[in-house]
Amino acid sequence: MASRKEQKEQARAARIAQEQAAASSAQRTRRLQILGGVIAIAVIVIVVAIVLSSSGNGNRPKGTTTTLAKGSTLHQILGAVNTELAGIPQSGTTLGNPKAPVTMQYYGDLECPICQAFTLDVFPTFVQQEVKTGHVKVVYRSMCTATCGPEHSNAVNQAQFNSQQLAAYSAGQQGKFWQYAELFYHQQGKEGTLYPNQAYLTGLAKQVPGLNLAKWRADRTLPALKKQLATDNSFALKAALTGTPTLIMSGKKGTEIVNGTYLNTYAFPGPSQLAKAVTQVS
Repeated sequence: MASRKEQKEQARAARIAQEQAAASSAQRTRRLQILGGVIAIAVIVIVVAIVLSSSGNGNRPKGTTTTLAKGSTLHQILGAVNTELAGIPQSGTTLGNPKAPVTMQYYGDLECPICQAFTLDVFPTFVQQEVKTGHVKVVYRSMCTATCGPEHSNAVNQAQFNSQQLAAYSAGQQGKFWQYAELFYHQQGKEGTLYPNQAYLTGLAKQVPGLNLAKWRADRTLPALKKQLATDNSFALKAALTGTPTLIMSGKKGTEIVNGTYLNTYAFPGPSQLAKAVTQVS
């Protein structure tokens, strides 16, 4: 029987393989959605980046800020996010009608590439079909997976995770959690590099239309948000959730985890699979 350490290493190896496969399969779709109209500009930017790298900027230490989108690319991202979320009520980390008969709990990590792929490629259709119709509300909860890798100590990983997740929770105090989270996923960097530093997190906040930055900064220290984060993590550990995203669908007919077997095949539920789960618990 494998030791606990060996089991953890095996689980991490499997998760990395899942992340790489999911990120690879989603990359083409995201490029078409976000960069379709600016391919030539993107090529120019890459060339400039190479030139800058050759002059010494390519040796930046880990933890430096990931470059956030600007110009037409940011405009397209904001357009996609605003179109998806327009007209849907938000409260804290909850998206949708608070009286919706079905609840989907979304356990995620903002640095998780599989969460990114799911959120950008599948979630918008689910929102259009199930959330905007008032049938389902989505509650985001935090679970440290990609952020809690072996590159850094447990203390560093947890501090990083708490900082980035609380930044999104803080936006939720102004009814803009999902705008912040989706902007994060759209501009996600490489896990394990500590890229979500304060400049990055503040830069995302500045991208959220109508977000009061002073209040956002102050709310990041709210005890209630820290307690919420701790509660989310505690539940994930006690329930032995295997990875992110974990999607738990609940309704009058019961509760179902809709993604467990799909993660083992390096995928995640599509719109039809989510719709089937909604029907089963409704």
